Amino acid sequence: MSIFVDIEYVRRISPRLPLFKQKSPYLFNCRCPLCGDSKKNKFKARGYFYRKKDSIFFSCHNCGECYSIGVFLKKLDQTLYREYLMAVYKEKEPITQEPDYSEFRKHPVFKKKVNLPTIESLPENHPAKQFLLNRKIPQTKFVSLYYADDFLSFIDELIPDHGKNLIRDQRVVMPFYDEKNDLLGVQARAISKSEIRYITTKLNEDSRKLYGLDKVDFNKKIYVVEGPFDSMFLENSIATMEGALHRVIKLLGEHDYVFVSDNEPRNPQIVKIVKQIIDMGQNVCIWPKDIVEKDINDMIKAGRTASEIQHIIDSNTFNNLRAKLEFERWKKI
Repeated sequence: MSIFVDIEYVRRISPRLPLFKQKSPYLFNCRCPLCGDSKKNKFKARGYFYRKKDSIFFSCHNCGECYSIGVFLKKLDQTLYREYLMAVYKEKEPITQEPDYSEFRKHPVFKKKVNLPTIESLPENHPAKQFLLNRKIPQTKFVSLYYADDFLSFIDELIPDHGKNLIRDQRVVMPFYDEKNDLLGVQARAISKSEIRYITTKLNEDSRKLYGLDKVDFNKKIYVVEGPFDSMFLENSIATMEGALHRVIKLLGEHDYVFVSDNEPRNPQIVKIVKQIIDMGQNVCIWPKDIVEKDINDMIKAGRTASEIQHIIDSNTFNNLRAKLEFERWKKI
C-alpha cells in the first residue's frame, strides 16, 4: 500500500526537519521547514505528518500550509521527490478486490460523550469557574464547557490511541461537534501556567476541526474566528482553532462568511493569512486603529461589550479593493 511508501519518505526527509519525532505509527511532528515555525520559541514544533485514508499529509498549525507528502517533498527536495514518484509507480499493481460483506457484520456504533463535570455544576470558588469568570466568558456557556482534573486520564479514556505526549494537568474542556451533534473532538485550555496553553484532539483524522458546527445557521452570515472563546461573544460564529481561517471554505464550502482574524498586524503569519483571504475575494474584518487588544476576548476583558464588538466588526468588514486599501493601513510589517 502507498501509505508505507509515504512513511518511508517521511523518514528519509526527517534528518532535514528540526525537532523531528514520531508520536504514533502514523503521526510525526517537527518544526515547519516551510515557514520556519515560531520565531520566538525555537522549541515549538507545529508541523505534523498524519494519516488521511491511505496517504500521509503534512500540515503546519503555524502557517496553515497543508500538502500531500509528494507535494511536500517537491518543495523541499526535487531529487527525493522524483525517487518518491518512482516508488509510488512501482507500488501500484492491479488488486483483486474482495466482496464487501460489511453490511452483514455491522456492530452497533455508540456515540462518544464527554464524561466530565460541567463548569456550571462547579462551586463558585472553583479555580476552573473562576478562570472563565475572570475572562468574562458568558455564564450561559458554562453548561457546555467542562472541567478535567486530570486531562491525560480523560483523553486516554476518550481516545485510547491518541498518540499524544500529554501531562496530568487541570484544564477547561471545550468539545466540538458536527451538525448532527456527534462529537468530533475537544480543545482544552490549561487553567494554570503551562508551556502548552491549548491542546486540540480529534476523535479521528477525518474529523473536521471546527468549533460551533452544532449551532451555526448556514442560511445566515457566519463569523469565522480562531478561538472558541472569541466565538462565544459573536452571533452565528464558528472557530477554526488555528490561524488559517480560510480553511473553513474547504471544509464547509462557500457560504456568507466574515473572516475575523486576531488583531496582530505585526505577526507575519496572521498578516499573510489575512492577505490570502482578501485575495480570495472574501469578506474580512480589518480592525480600526483605536483597537489595541489582540483578540475579541481581550477586548471584552478591557471593558467592551459583545454588541459593541459585533458593531465594530460589521462596520469594518471589507472585500476586494477596499479590503486591500484597509489592509495596507492595518499591517505593520
